[in-house]
Amino acid sequence: MRKLSVVAILLAVLFMPAWAFAQESPPAMVGTYDALADAILALKEAEADFVRSLLVYHFDAANMQHVLGHPEETAREMALFANEGDNAIAGIRKRLLDGGHHHNAAGEAEGIYERGYVIVTLEAKWAVMKASAAMRQAADEEAVLAAWRDFVEIAGSVLQPEE
Repeated sequence: MRKLSVVAILLAVLFMPAWAFAQESPPAMVGTYDALADAILALKEAEADFVRSLLVYHFDAANMQHVLGHPEETAREMALFANEGDNAIAGIRKRLLDGGHHHNAAGEAEGIYERGYVIVTLEAKWAVMKASAAMRQAADEEAVLAAWRDFVEIAGSVLQPEE
């Protein structure tokens, strides 16, 4: 009887389906998924780097217009900085949002970021827009410089590297 039990157990083990033993994912699948996760996270980092470079571009353009003494053009570039780009960039941001990509989903939910924004917080956006409006309305050189100083301070905090 004992011999029969051992034989029955051996037969059951031999003919047991493969899934009954597979308590882990195949290593090739794990490796592929890990590489895919790296690529997805790298794309998110690349998006942040792109937006940061766009902000630096608009900061530099605002600076050039400021140095040239063109407050209206300076204010335009300040506004582009605040909005993380122009309408063409906003269209791309909308396309990403429509596709389900929210770079700062948690920050959006908490009211820290506007929908789709990557670097500029809502607080920084409105502070830069206020400085831009002040630049447009500046009646004298002192007011222009005050608006410029406000912008430089805010932009500097926005462009600080992440730690």
